[in-house]
Amino acid sequence: MDKEEFNDIIISVAALTFAFAILMGNGNPLFIPYTILPSFLAVILCFFPHELAHRAVARHFEFYARYIMWPLGLFLAIISAFLGFLFAAPGAVYVYPYSTRFAFQVVPMTRRENGLISLAGPATNMLIGFLMLVLYYFTNFSLFAWIASLSFWFAVFNLIPFPPLDGSKVFAWNMKIWACVFFTALIGWKLV
Repeated sequence: MDKEEFNDIIISVAALTFAFAILMGNGNPLFIPYTILPSFLAVILCFFPHELAHRAVARHFEFYARYIMWPLGLFLAIISAFLGFLFAAPGAVYVYPYSTRFAFQVVPMTRRENGLISLAGPATNMLIGFLMLVLYYFTNFSLFAWIASLSFWFAVFNLIPFPPLDGSKVFAWNMKIWACVFFTALIGWKLV
């Protein structure tokens, strides 16, 4: 990870944490000191692993991949939080059709590779969601339930089969896998 990508991730995490803290405090900045820690945990456990999973799977297939923030999306996240909802489009992992194995030669990406790279983020959210549900079951600590709900919602939203969402690429690769994963995420979200 180079310095520019690291900075993009740090800025995205900070902006999303601030947006979630505002939303949790019903738009009142005075509540931010009380909502900042749970917001940070939610972003670190839901957003960050989602993006890194895309990146890791792309790099597993030896494609060049990096996270790039979208400043307008971060701005809209903060503004929408003050309005009582969250529109968050902080950035994305961009996967380039350059193989790191072949000295950055252009190598076509198959539908399967694109589908698996796209599936990695929502699958990671589902794994975290189920883990948080188990922790909530044993501790009855409501923060675990909230993070589980958020993580499942993030998976469901990203699996909607419309471009540029992850679901469109998974659906194009394998409709049966898409349906199985989408409905499992939906069930997980409803369990919370």
